[in-house]
Amino acid sequence: MSLLLPLLILSSVNAHAATASDTNTSSLNHYYLVTWDPKSVVNRKAFDERLSEQAGSLLKHWKAGKIENVYLDPKPTDREGQHIGTVAFFVRAATPADAHSILAEMPFVKDRIVTYQLDEVGAFWLGRPEDLNKAVN
Repeated sequence: MSLLLPLLILSSVNAHAATASDTNTSSLNHYYLVTWDPKSVVNRKAFDERLSEQAGSLLKHWKAGKIENVYLDPKPTDREGQHIGTVAFFVRAATPADAHSILAEMPFVKDRIVTYQLDEVGAFWLGRPEDLNKAVN
């Protein structure tokens, strides 16, 4: 417990400094974990046909700083037991509605090919200082 208290105090001071210096930037440092549900795929053909476009959409949002830390797990299977894989990543957004709107642009969401779970994980806390100053348009 003695180590935890200074850590919490330090994080509070840093969070206050970030909000005091640039409230717009700090509001964009909320992260939402997105996980795809491989069992939600009911049309494997549509999944396979749109996979390249979905990957391009992820890359576009990653380059824009809206998506970070994309993880791929090739082991999960679809309803028929075929390997389909799954993806998890973090969305940077000011609100859950903003996070949902980013996801709504993606082919798998637009065409209802895969469903996702969105969980708020909070504000950015530890990392490189330059990560705190990224702006998302």
